[in-house]
Amino acid sequence: MIEDIKPEHFDKILKMNAAFVHWLSPLDEAGLEALMTSCIYARQIGGGKAVLLAIASETEMVDHTNLTWLKSRHENFIYIDRVIVSAPAQGQGYAGVLYSDLAAFGRANGYDSLTCEVNLLPANPGSHDFHLRQRFHALGDFNHPHTGKSVRYYAKALK
Repeated sequence: MIEDIKPEHFDKILKMNAAFVHWLSPLDEAGLEALMTSCIYARQIGGGKAVLLAIASETEMVDHTNLTWLKSRHENFIYIDRVIVSAPAQGQGYAGVLYSDLAAFGRANGYDSLTCEVNLLPANPGSHDFHLRQRFHALGDFNHPHTGKSVRYYAKALK
């Protein structure tokens, strides 16, 4: 059911990202290819109906505000850069399945926690609820000065 993301999934991922760009950062093909080279975890379900891209805390990335914020306050984590579930696939449990798989991957590879951010502005209450149900706890909030977005950072212990 869960498989690695492959280049044949890129078009679908880019279309899903565009559909939810108000909660995600914009992404084009070159950006997706660059992001994929930084990912420690890049998996999908159903031919790209749901995707999760995650980066290890030790990864060096220039101009990644969220990863920089988390690194200054947290160690030995996996950062969930983006999880996208296509509109028709929402409510089918795909995000939970991917998060469980990522947690198992993180434990097997010695990471202490999973981290992510969820928009406060524009508000994404469904994602906040999801992360709280997944036993994430809030780490702090940040206002992005150049985008007008505000986020809340979350972490979930793996040990």
